[in-house]
Amino acid sequence: MTQRNEIVAKFGEPADEPKVLAALEDLMKIHSLEAEDLYIKWEQYAYQRSGKATELDLATLDAFKQNIQQQIEKKSSLSGGQSSATSSAVKKAKVLKPNVSSPSLFGFGMPRTPTLKKRRVDLTPTQPNEYQKRDATATDSGTTLFTPTNGVIDNALSSMPSPSLNNPDPGKTVETLNISDIDVADGLDIDGDKTLKPSPFFEAAKFNFRTLRQNLLDAADVLDEQLEMFIRAVQEHYKLSASDIGDPTVQSQSVITVVGRIVPDSPATEGILNTESLALETSRLTGVGRRVQLNLEKVHEVSLFPGQIVAFRGKNANGEYFMVEDTLQIPHLNFPVSTSEELLAFNESMESRPTKMAVLNGPYTSSNCLDFSNLAAFIERINAEIRPHVLIMHGPFLDTTHPLIASGNIPEFPELKIQPRTLDEVFTKVISPVLRQIDARIQVILIPSTLDTVSNHAAYPQNSLSRKHLQLPKNFKCYTNPSTFQLNEVFVGCSNIDAFKDIKEVVKGGNTCSKNRFDRIAEHILTQRRFYPLFPGGIKKKKVIGDDGHERWEHISGADLDVPYLGLTEFVGNILPDLIIIPSELTHFARVVQNVLFVNPGMFMRPSGVRGTYAQISVSPPDLLDGKLTKIEGEDDVYLHNLWKRCRVDIVTA
Repeated sequence: MTQRNEIVAKFGEPADEPKVLAALEDLMKIHSLEAEDLYIKWEQYAYQRSGKATELDLATLDAFKQNIQQQIEKKSSLSGGQSSATSSAVKKAKVLKPNVSSPSLFGFGMPRTPTLKKRRVDLTPTQPNEYQKRDATATDSGTTLFTPTNGVIDNALSSMPSPSLNNPDPGKTVETLNISDIDVADGLDIDGDKTLKPSPFFEAAKFNFRTLRQNLLDAADVLDEQLEMFIRAVQEHYKLSASDIGDPTVQSQSVITVVGRIVPDSPATEGILNTESLALETSRLTGVGRRVQLNLEKVHEVSLFPGQIVAFRGKNANGEYFMVEDTLQIPHLNFPVSTSEELLAFNESMESRPTKMAVLNGPYTSSNCLDFSNLAAFIERINAEIRPHVLIMHGPFLDTTHPLIASGNIPEFPELKIQPRTLDEVFTKVISPVLRQIDARIQVILIPSTLDTVSNHAAYPQNSLSRKHLQLPKNFKCYTNPSTFQLNEVFVGCSNIDAFKDIKEVVKGGNTCSKNRFDRIAEHILTQRRFYPLFPGGIKKKKVIGDDGHERWEHISGADLDVPYLGLTEFVGNILPDLIIIPSELTHFARVVQNVLFVNPGMFMRPSGVRGTYAQISVSPPDLLDGKLTKIEGEDDVYLHNLWKRCRVDIVTA
């Protein structure tokens, strides 16, 4: 097919006019575009004009040409750096606020340790280690095999300090929640035989699906079902009928209630959004899936992000945008409850002793080696000093983005007579022996990461690891990502994907801006009723130069979402967990938001080789007489767990 025929096939009969055809061919030549790519840009341009004339003529093509030029200049300014006038913007004075755990009514004013200032640690490089390079020679069950050769790792990596020398102050508490009310639990009784058995609260079989085989119709059905679920929740909460939910894309002078998903107003939008670049996507039933631009001039306070499902009141008076006049709060799910008999049984099973948990987050080795001696030393402390009833370990254990693994420079392991041939064998021969040193009475829960080399699932939600394949004992429990499980009366939700880092908000309003960012995102997670409410997922990319000399973006990491299975990321049983653990690369924290305890334990090992932090959680036994449990009105002997009242969280250096 000739270029002319391709253009006419894409743009239709108007493109067959000689002058129009010549103008389109010039655009393709100037910007090195194929007919398909130019037509996609034309569709985007037509959508941005919001119903204005987009006939394919010379006048419209001239405006289209200017639009393409503006996009190129905008991308160039973003990639090439900002001018000194914009980059040296005046910084606002930092407002001092009381250091409290949560802006919510019930968690406000909870005592916390003062924030510690960051201090530099002497990281004087030690003598670089020698590593044997390995070249890929064969494959076994889809895993790359390596054979040893002579050589050393890159100088930039080998110049980093040895990880075993970088534990400046182990066991130091850097932050505490509920410091004045609850003592640190003693943990596992050395002479006793009482153990705490976690109970999974999810259907593991549903996670056993094949990833990266998404069907477009299935993905669309799931996204639409999310909207319909929230429409039903808003109708029930605000006592609305089906006719009260209107279509925001239709011009009308009447104020209507709408429920939809926040999306960028243009498919080509990149970077951080603002209040002028948002649109609302409707469901199939209410608006045939159409989108309409949002006008937030009348809204005083709002916090929005892509993928968020919202409820608004307003009207579309001119047919071009929906004027939001009021925001409606999405109703929260209910909290878990237990009867007095159940609470007494849980109390007796623990002999009225507090429960102790320890939470770790990978990686477990520095970026210049695959030395797990720090983890081995920490496990000695787990057995002798910390002694938790439950140890929750989040991946990655072997990170696919680790420089040595990504480059194939797998080092020799001197302690092994037979060197591992695959990455799975690196886990079973190097990491599993370390993990097996954990006391058999301690229940260990492993939550995988999408970056784990030993995981068959590279997308979220993610199936669990295989305990037998990893050669781990029976006190190890391999759970899915995300997963919800029960520890006595406490419902714990774990999600090993960095929602706190990925969610970039559009914030407007004094009170909303004054809230801590962690609190705002935690409230979004509770309101959206799922562990990762962002859509599409936050992806990290880097610019690389290909073999052809052209620049391109390469995917590094991020939330690769398996959209047809996003229902598995929702809170199980339509109840909120008492405790939600979401590890993040951002600063560690423990906060109470809407009576739910959120914990980020921090990274166990930083890339530089310095040990990070972990979370130590002490839970007082349920006592019906101390006033910390709330009795449900109208119910006989049914109580809220109120974990945030009877739980102490310590963020401790590893």
